[in-house]
Amino acid sequence: MRAPLRPVFMHGWACGPEIWQPLQQKLGWQQAITVDGGYFSDPSSSGPTALSQVRQQSGTQPILGIGHSLGFMQLVLAGPWPEGSRFIAINGFSRFASDAEFKCGVPPRILARMQVGLLRDAGQVVNNFRARCGLAAQDQKFFNLTELQAGLSLLEQGDVRSRLSAGMTPGLVLAAKDDPIVPSDMTRAAFEGIDAVAWHAGGHMLPLTQPEFCAQQIQNFVDKAV
Repeated sequence: MRAPLRPVFMHGWACGPEIWQPLQQKLGWQQAITVDGGYFSDPSSSGPTALSQVRQQSGTQPILGIGHSLGFMQLVLAGPWPEGSRFIAINGFSRFASDAEFKCGVPPRILARMQVGLLRDAGQVVNNFRARCGLAAQDQKFFNLTELQAGLSLLEQGDVRSRLSAGMTPGLVLAAKDDPIVPSDMTRAAFEGIDAVAWHAGGHMLPLTQPEFCAQQIQNFVDKAV
């Protein structure tokens, strides 16, 4: 990738950095950073870089932030990023929970029940969600409950619409009309006024189900951006 932008990949809730492997293989970028949200395994163990480390070490080099689902919101919230940074949302959103101004979001009561469920039976909550995404179940012994709770809280309360209005608008949104987690009306409302939305069938895990489509769209965006 001949560009001053440093690619940074951030996955969504109850997922791991492995969701990016098929897409990264298609892109063939050598200098990409893959962030680990820490939802599974020992968060103190060595492994992919944490988002806080990326922000601290970014210096003045702009990034190409590629966020899946909640990962897009986390990338935006981790700013300010160096001038010239660009962002791509895949199955993403600027707000997830519904409110008076964002009626197409998920009802807060559902997310509140999931929070309670994490304390009672985290395996059921997490793996039911993963099943809806088309992902295999995770062994509960690898759960990092603290990070799962924090991520779910961000889904409940997070709202980056004002930041998008202030200049952190994604240059590209990749979405699926058959996404069971982020329906098409939520995508349109979350990124209202953004024309660069590309649609493809593939559910909530486009990086896994449609890596070639994602790679083509991302590479085209990068070629035009630089």
